[in-house]
Amino acid sequence: MKKIIAAIDNSPISREVAEISARVADIFKAEVIGFHGYNVRLHEKAFRIMEPILPEKYKEEFLAKQREFHDELMRTAMEKISLSYLEPYKDLYSKHSIPYRCIVREGKNYSALLKVAYEESVDLIVIGAYGFNKVKEGYLGSTCLRVLRFFPRNVLVVKNSSDFKKIAVALDGSETSFGILKQAVKFAEFFDSELHLLYVFDTNLHRFIFDKLKRFMYHVKGFSFKSQEQERLHDEFIDKGLKRVGELILNKGSALLKSEGFNGKIVSSVVEGYLYESICNYVTQAGIDLLFVGKTGRHYDEGLDLGSVAENVARYSPVSVFVGESGGSSEWKV
Repeated sequence: MKKIIAAIDNSPISREVAEISARVADIFKAEVIGFHGYNVRLHEKAFRIMEPILPEKYKEEFLAKQREFHDELMRTAMEKISLSYLEPYKDLYSKHSIPYRCIVREGKNYSALLKVAYEESVDLIVIGAYGFNKVKEGYLGSTCLRVLRFFPRNVLVVKNSSDFKKIAVALDGSETSFGILKQAVKFAEFFDSELHLLYVFDTNLHRFIFDKLKRFMYHVKGFSFKSQEQERLHDEFIDKGLKRVGELILNKGSALLKSEGFNGKIVSSVVEGYLYESICNYVTQAGIDLLFVGKTGRHYDEGLDLGSVAENVARYSPVSVFVGESGGSSEWKV
C-alpha cells in the first residue's frame, strides 16, 4: 500500500479515522491524503427553491446578482471549511513521519471521493461507518456504503479506535479471503497481535433444502424414501462434512501464515451458525479489535460489487472492519 485516503468530515468519528489511517500508513510507509467533499450544488438548489418567496422588488432588482454572489460565496466558504477539517491532523501524521496532504473537492461526497481515489491510484480508503447521522445498530452512512460498493480495492470501515491486540480474519476458502489473510498478517506482525482464523458454516440452509427435496420426492412414482435413515445420514454428512471443510481451509490458512514467516499466536475456530451473525458474535466473545473480511467470497459472480456477508459484517460488527478487494474467483485448493 503506497497511498491511503482518510475520509474526514469533522463528525465525532473523524479522529478515529485519522488515527487508524496513521497507524496503517506506519505499517506500509504509505502516504496519507486527507479528503473532504463539499456539495455547493445542494446549496444552490436550496437557494433557488427559496427564490419564489422573495418580495417582488428583490426578484426584479437583485436576483441575478444575488445568485452570482451567493454561488461564489458558498464555493469559497465551503472550500475553506473543508480545509479546516483536514489541516488540524497535520501534527498527528508529522509525529509519525507520515507524508500527508489535503485534497478538497466539490461534488456529491461519495462521487468526489471516488474520483480522487482513482486519480491518485489509492490502495486503501479509510472511512467512518457513519458521519453525523447514526441512528441505531446496523446503520451505515450512505457515503460509506457507496464507497464499499463502488471502490474495487480495500476499504477500512472505522467504528472505533483500538490497539489491534487481537485481529480476526473470516476465511471461506476463496482466493479473496486468502488474499486478505496476507494483508492481515502484516498488521499482526507490526502490532504483535494475536491472529484469529475463523470459518463459519451454516447447516440450516442445507437442512431446509433437504426437507424441500424430501417433500417433493414423496410424490415421485417408484421412489422409495427411507426418511429417518436418510435424514440421519444427510445431517451427519452435512454437519461433519462442512466442519471438516472448515478445518481444511483453516489448516491452509495456518500453512500460508507459516510460509509468510508469521511467528505470532494463531487461534483457529470453526463455528456453526448464520454467517454474518456468527462472525459478529465471535468478534464480541473473543474480544477482537479488528476484523478482516473479503469484499466477495466463494459465491462471487462477474459484476458483483459487494457480497452480502461483507455488507452485513460491515453493518453489525462491533469493531472496525477491513474489507479486502475482490480476487474475482471462487476457487480454492487444500
